[in-house]
Amino acid sequence: MKFNNRNVSISKKAKIGKNVRIGDNTTIYDHVEIGDNSIICNDCVIGEPLNAYYSDENYINPVTKIGENAIIRSHCIIYAGSEFGINFVSGHRVTIRENVKVGTNFSIGTLSDIQGYVTIGDYCRFHSNVHIGQQSTIGNFVFIYPYVVFTNDPHPPSNVCIGPTIGDYTQIAVHSVILPGVVIGKNSLVGVNSTVNKNFGDEQVIVGSPAKVFCSIRDIESKEKAGTKHYPWMYNFERGMPWEGIGFDEWKVSEGQGN
Repeated sequence: MKFNNRNVSISKKAKIGKNVRIGDNTTIYDHVEIGDNSIICNDCVIGEPLNAYYSDENYINPVTKIGENAIIRSHCIIYAGSEFGINFVSGHRVTIRENVKVGTNFSIGTLSDIQGYVTIGDYCRFHSNVHIGQQSTIGNFVFIYPYVVFTNDPHPPSNVCIGPTIGDYTQIAVHSVILPGVVIGKNSLVGVNSTVNKNFGDEQVIVGSPAKVFCSIRDIESKEKAGTKHYPWMYNFERGMPWEGIGFDEWKVSEGQGN
């Protein structure tokens, strides 16, 4: 473990892996587990206690797990009870509330906010200024672009909390709003500035406010390769993906997913 000795506070009940670097002014609370070769930059709070910490003298901080090879950049706050797989990368000033469960290879951009009780799959990418409401469920390989908002109260203010559900490989473009309880299928594309207020199936281009089906994703022409189709995007984009260098179909076979 390597860190600068300026205002670093690490609980004796935390577990810090090998070759972990921790920046100045960082606080790591009880029952935080940080995997090997991770970097926690300056001014971070990991394992932020829940509300009960301030009123319950018997409060015990839930376990917070950060997988190996994480990079958590400055001024991030991660609440207790959340778990992240290997290769987690954040931008600056990210807030992630309690009971968020995240798969491997997750990245999230600067000033994004996950409001807790959210499930996120593997290889998801959230860009900057993304807001995810509680009880959202997000599949694998979902990319969410800047200023997207997931809501969860169908008639605010109420005691109902039901977040959207997003299928694997779906892309959600900038400034879109996904309304409470909406289900979007796999391999779909939500266009810029869309307001999605009802369910949509697989492989659909969803645009407008309120959103409607524009076409199949398989109708979209590629701007990189003239005369070809861009979607499904997995055949035309591989940077940082597990199929990089081998191809999407070959990767699926290697993973036992068939053709």
